[in-house]
Formats: sequence, structure tokens, C-alpha cells
Amino acid sequence: MTPTLLLPLGLAALGAILVPLVLHLARRTEQRPTDFAALRWLRQKPRPRHRPKFDELLLLATRILLLALVAVFLAGPALLNTQDATPVIAFAPGIDPATVARDAKARAIWLAPGFRPIDTPAPQDAVPIGSLIRQLDTQTAATAPLTIVVPATLDGADAERPRVSHRVRWHIVPGAVAASKPAPSPLRLALRTDTAHATGARYIRAAAAALELPIDSDGPARAVPPPTTALIWLASGPLPAAVTRWIEHGGTALVANDTVIEAGLTVPAWRDETGRPLVETRSQGKGNVARLLQPLDPIAMPALVEPAFPRILADLLAPAPPPTRVEASAYRPLPGGLPPASQSRDLRPWFALAIAAAWLVERWLATRAKRAIAP
Repeated sequence: MTPTLLLPLGLAALGAILVPLVLHLARRTEQRPTDFAALRWLRQKPRPRHRPKFDELLLLATRILLLALVAVFLAGPALLNTQDATPVIAFAPGIDPATVARDAKARAIWLAPGFRPIDTPAPQDAVPIGSLIRQLDTQTAATAPLTIVVPATLDGADAERPRVSHRVRWHIVPGAVAASKPAPSPLRLALRTDTAHATGARYIRAAAAALELPIDSDGPARAVPPPTTALIWLASGPLPAAVTRWIEHGGTALVANDTVIEAGLTVPAWRDETGRPLVETRSQGKGNVARLLQPLDPIAMPALVEPAFPRILADLLAPAPPPTRVEASAYRPLPGGLPPASQSRDLRPWFALAIAAAWLVERWLATRAKRAIAP
């Protein structure tokens, strides 16, 4: 732990120490002059010089101490690096800690939300390994050795290897983390179509039925769907302003080839077997809009009648998350992470108590009955 001052400018208050020094230097015990007649005939001698002398040294020292404590209080005294530097060893769920040799002084925890001790039951659900490694790195003291014990196969990894500030000892043991259960698809569809696109709408309904996705079908008059629903807009002419705002606020929409939308940079999102683009997408505000480049007709788009069309449609409106199951050897943390936040302990409450005690002593010394007359 390192003592420090968070607001060093507060030490400027130390200049106030000069005030009691001047007062006590100028103080003199009250004297009553007495005239003697015979003294008038004595030759006046020059007064001897006296060295500066401070009166009531104990009271003066108390006042100086009080002002010094106030100045340090204003400067914000604190202790830095108050984190525990005990070595930490984290076990991924599914590993038996008894099979791994470890330092008896190390703090053994589960690599799971809450970082519970290993003497508690092991978590049974899949955990986000990557996020937990980053969190553990930031919550562990910079001087504490960090060891992470993982199985050969990980589940819950994200797209990027974690970067950490510690020199992590990455210990791999045989086994695998329990795979996370695939969550049910939250995708809901809203179909808005006019009479000219009634034939193409049948293929959309058939694809939704094949995927067992709920679909809300209505005409263009009922334009804006709920925020959690993907919109399929099959209508000619300009896209309504209400739908445009809905997309810009985070919505995802698939529009027909003859729907007029704002121009922008697009990228192909679906090609046929010959490489011809069938759908192009682009970002619009916080959302995304995909535009069909061909009419929804088997002659112009033979892929409509292929078995893969329902899954392609779902991927266009709600892309599948990247795979999270990786080999532990390929997921070793990289250096270069942000260092842990330096924790500090505020010492001002203790200085406040010391100031109160010094003030009480100063008042007692200044008002006691035996004290000489004040200046």
C-alpha cells in the first residue's frame, strides 16, 4: 500500500501555521509598572536585547498540529493499491479442482458469474468464458499471480481472444465445458404486402411455416410492427416515412425489388449458384435494410422453391450468432489489456477524527484556569 495525496494543492493551507507563530511570538505576560521616586535619578541604561521567545509552547504545538491536520485533510490523503495480492486460481466449470495441484495459499474460485469459491457447488450452466476472463483480469490486483484452469475444449468464447493485463498461466486439462443449449429463436415476422405482391407473399408464408416462426400478415396500411419483429415489406412505391424511422431506430426490414428506398452503400447478402446477387443489404441508422434484386417469382428466382430458402430468409432477417465452441489452445489470452483500476482507501474520515481531537485539546489548553492572560 502506498500513501498518497489525491489533491496536493490542499497543502497550501499549511501557510496558515504562520498565524499562531506570530501570535505566540508577540504575546507578553501582562505587567503593571510601579514608579519609584529614587529611580528618576538613575542614569537610563539601554535595554538589553532579548531573543525571540514563544510563549505557551504546548498550546502553540497543539495549534500547529491542528492546522497541519486540516491542510492534509484538504489534500485528500489515501492509500493506493489496497487490493489483495494473494494468488488467484480460477477453474472453468466442469473441472474437478482436486485433480489440479495448486498453491495452498492461492484463492481458488470458479470461472463463473460471481467468482464463487470452489468449496461451493460448481455451476451447471454454460458461462461466457471470454467475458469472465476479462472481468477477472480487471478485478484482480496487478501484483497478484493469476492462473486459469480450462478444459481442452471451451464453450462460451466470443469472436475475439481476450486481452488481459496479467501474465496469465493458462493451464489446459483434458475435458470440455458443457455446451450451451441453443436458445429458441426470438425471430418474429411481420409481413406487409399489397395485391401486386400476393404471389410472392405465399413463399414468405411457406418459409415461415417451415421454420415454425410466428408471422403477422397485414396490408401496407398497418406499417410499423413491434420493435422485436423483423419486417418484410412487399409493396411498390416509396417506403413510408414511419417505416424508415422504425428502421433507423434499430429495425430490420426486407423490402421488394420495386420498393423505393434511400440510396446508400450496399453489399451482396445472398447469391445464387451462378454468383448473381439476389439480395443486397446496407445499414440505415441503427438498423438494417435488405432489398430483393429480383421479383419473388420462381422463374426470376428459382431459389424460392429450394429447401434452403427458409433458413436463408431467417439468416437475412436475424443472422445466426458466431460459433462459440473453440479449442482452449487457440483461445489463450493475449497481452495488452487495460490494467486493473487502482483501488484506494480514503483516509479523510480518520483525519477528521484527529482534527476533532486536536481541536478539543486546543480549546482545553486555551481556556484552562491556570493559563496566563491572553494577548
